Amino acid sequence: MTTMKRLGFCVLLAALVLSFSAASYAKEFVMGHTGQPLVTFAQAGEKFAELLDKHSGGKMKVQVMGAAALGNNREGIEQIQQGVTDFWLISTGLLAPFTKAVTVYDVPYLFKSEKAALDFVNSDLAMEVVKPLEEKGIKPLGYFIMGWRHTHSNIAVRKPEDLKGVKIRTEPAPIRMAIFKAMGANPIPMDFGEVFTSLQQGVIDAGENTFENIKSQGFHTVQKYITTDGHILDPMLIVMSKKSWDKLSDEEKAVLQKAVDETCTWEQDNVLANNKKIMEEFKAAPSPEVIELTAEQRQGFREASRSVLKDHEKDIDMAIYEKIMKFQEAYPEEAPNS
Repeated sequence: MTTMKRLGFCVLLAALVLSFSAASYAKEFVMGHTGQPLVTFAQAGEKFAELLDKHSGGKMKVQVMGAAALGNNREGIEQIQQGVTDFWLISTGLLAPFTKAVTVYDVPYLFKSEKAALDFVNSDLAMEVVKPLEEKGIKPLGYFIMGWRHTHSNIAVRKPEDLKGVKIRTEPAPIRMAIFKAMGANPIPMDFGEVFTSLQQGVIDAGENTFENIKSQGFHTVQKYITTDGHILDPMLIVMSKKSWDKLSDEEKAVLQKAVDETCTWEQDNVLANNKKIMEEFKAAPSPEVIELTAEQRQGFREASRSVLKDHEKDIDMAIYEKIMKFQEAYPEEAPNS
């Protein structure tokens, strides 16, 4: 072997060793969620993996397992607590068993507008709301937004009375169920994966969800109407196993949080725009019919559900509720447009 060939071989070998060493010392994480690829929060999971890889210079990598590949949300949070899975994306409504603080987000018509909601979830106060989760082994890192939850059904719903006796699927959260019970409906808690078949077979008559989820799950193909009541502007959290978080250095935590913050901004910017786009698609299509409520009609739903807050005061941190009310005092009320 000539001197030049030997030198070239040594350079190649050194490069391979350095590459192997860098790969060997990269921290590898796993993120789970139940979202389908079409929904923005699922895409945000991939965005987070991309940003963390970039900001860490390849030293921190995330494998994203969506569409319930790691189990449902209950199983996912158990994995987070055990340190088996590192990250999970989840609606705050499903974290109520771990802290009653998050149940405040289930209060109907809590936020006066999208602007008020976004400004709040990006505030220090919003992170204080979810801090108690750390005591349960769940580290909250930042907020996503799923969007306004609307009612989809096979009957035209223009006033609360139209829901009387209607079998409607809700998330298994007491306050969310109480919203529809107050309107005379029959709320049925059901795993998200069972909803389409149950609607198709007539086991239930209706459901409530964001435009993104309605489309991604095909609910619009088995429902005639969507009523834009916007009873909840559904926040989500990107959470991390406290066990995984505690293993990180201060520098790694800072890099990770930077990736989280940028991901949350990306997700929030995109999700509301996509919900609006889907809403317009449905409005232009023969079915389902999108029923846009007037301010007066929406007030009727607000009045019908007003008893929910009073009846569930013991389940809600009222001090937090009052802080949220005070936070958005200066914001004008605006109807949901997505």
